[in-house]
Order: sequence, then C-alpha cells, then structure tokens
Amino acid sequence: MNNRLRDVIGSLEHSELVRIKQDIEQGGILVKKLVEAQIQENEKRHECYCTVCSSDIDPRNTNTFTLIFGPDGFKKKASFCAEDCLRYFLNNLESMRKGKTIER
Repeated sequence: MNNRLRDVIGSLEHSELVRIKQDIEQGGILVKKLVEAQIQENEKRHECYCTVCSSDIDPRNTNTFTLIFGPDGFKKKASFCAEDCLRYFLNNLESMRKGKTIER
C-alpha cells in the first residue's frame, strides 16, 4: 500500500498537497470523508454481481443475498443472485479456503 499511496501523492499538484496537509492538521475531516466515500463506492460496485456465477444483481430484487464475514477490521462481503448460489458458496467454503479446485 505504501508504494501506491506514494504514487498517488507524487501525482498531486503542490496546491492539492497543501490543502491535504492543512486538512490533516485540522483533524483530517475532508480526507476521512473522501476515503469513506470511496469505500462505499467500492462496496456498491462489489454488490453488482454474484460471487458464484458472476451474473448481474438487480439491486431492487428482494431475492438476492449478501453475506458479511471475517474478523473485525477485515470484513469481507459476498453477494449472491439467488439462494442456490448462496448455498453453493456456503457448501464449498472450506474447499475454497484450502485452495482446492471446485467442480460445479
């Protein structure tokens, strides 16, 4: 992450760096909001397709599922287009963790 952050900072104009520095000195509220907005955008993008079959998920469909799992601070999110894909994921979770090949 440090190299990528360094690349981003290196690509900023001087005036942008000065504004970020001022924001950090005042508590970093702007930087925090920008990061939070990008995280929300990434999470929405992840919910657009099924983790198992990669089909598009209609956000208005009430028959879709989202599973949130993992330890505090490193939560993972998986979205599913239907109950059969959720069931398939849960049934094969152990094999996926061990890196085994799964046949459908």
